[in-house]
Amino acid sequence: MDTPTLDRYSTTSELVKYIFARREAILQNWRVACEQDPALSKVSVLSREEFNDLLPIVLDILEQRLLNQQPEVDLSITAKSHGLHRWQKALALAETIREINHLTKSLFNELQAYLELFPQTDARVLLLVQEQIVQVMNETMHGSVKKYDELQRLEAANRVATLQQVIDHMEVLSRQRGDILRTSSHDLRGSFGIINSAAYLLKAENLSDQEREKYTEMLSRNLTNAQSMLDNLMALARLEAGEETLQMEHVNASELLRGIVEDAQPMATQRGLVVQASGPDSLLVETDKIKLQRIVQNLLVNSLTYTARGFVSVSWSQQGDARWVIGIQDSGPGLPPGLTGLLVKQLKPTVDATSTTGTDQAEPVSVLPDQDQEIPPGPTLVKEVARTGGEGVGLQIVKRLCDLLDANLEIESQSGRGTLFRIRMAIRQAE
Repeated sequence: MDTPTLDRYSTTSELVKYIFARREAILQNWRVACEQDPALSKVSVLSREEFNDLLPIVLDILEQRLLNQQPEVDLSITAKSHGLHRWQKALALAETIREINHLTKSLFNELQAYLELFPQTDARVLLLVQEQIVQVMNETMHGSVKKYDELQRLEAANRVATLQQVIDHMEVLSRQRGDILRTSSHDLRGSFGIINSAAYLLKAENLSDQEREKYTEMLSRNLTNAQSMLDNLMALARLEAGEETLQMEHVNASELLRGIVEDAQPMATQRGLVVQASGPDSLLVETDKIKLQRIVQNLLVNSLTYTARGFVSVSWSQQGDARWVIGIQDSGPGLPPGLTGLLVKQLKPTVDATSTTGTDQAEPVSVLPDQDQEIPPGPTLVKEVARTGGEGVGLQIVKRLCDLLDANLEIESQSGRGTLFRIRMAIRQAE
């Protein structure tokens, strides 16, 4: 004989109460099952809130359906939101489906436990609840699958658009690189023209000692300029050809950076500038010592060259267990607003609430200033760098060396207040 409708509803109501009282246990058992599943390795890194996400709401909808109540939330929207969350947490679609299956099994296990507690329960009620569980879980899975499909289509479209942007950007970089080479060639011809003129004038008879010294200094200065430009072009060519290799070693970065600042003191004194170094006494890192030295020397000399008066600061510190940072800041004129060049979109502009130089009048900058110069390691740093107009060849070298070391190069700049170059890199190189 059929169980009366009221009795059946009452039994369903009791079972819903039981499921609600067991909800925390259900969610815990679900997580344990997922963590024990070798195909769900990413689950263990999620917090409780991240792991549960919107599934408690799905359980609310299940209860409301079992009690013939109108759900307060649309299940399809909730399921899509859950799919979006799992996508953002880098779970694949197959992983999301597996974890929903584990939740379904956890609910079935609770039905079995309820039947063992109350063996007189009408089997038709259990069947009704089981059907609703399957229905709700299937709709949840369908919504997640649909969201994944939307996201994958959007990602594919974005990849196509990004690829086109990269192609366009590479074409621009190619044209700019050609401009750099033409300008460098022009500068080299100018330097060699002055060299020839000075050499010719030195051959003249009846030159006074003062004139001879003047022409000799002109000859020496332009030979230095020409050699530096040629060295920069050859270094850039090696970097772009992939011929530079990393020689990783354990380095006391504090000792290295203080040495670079000490070498720069004569140049700072000659220009009437104060250069300071600040950082921990010891900071052990794994890096290519020579390439790190070249990067810092370039940026430090750049600051000393373009700062007419005031200060230049070199600072460094450890950030967490994995990364460390170098800052080279000056009180110079800042970079010109709207400056563009070869490194556009290659650097990370830093003008936000966390900027060191502030946000009120800060100008987002994506490039380094022109006319920088690469300085070889060692005591030659004390020689003041001639302004060769190399159109950023040395700066491109800095950027390439940062890329080689997997370091991030960032800039903050304010007109009339100065510029900050910041380099972030790993303490230990990834294996």
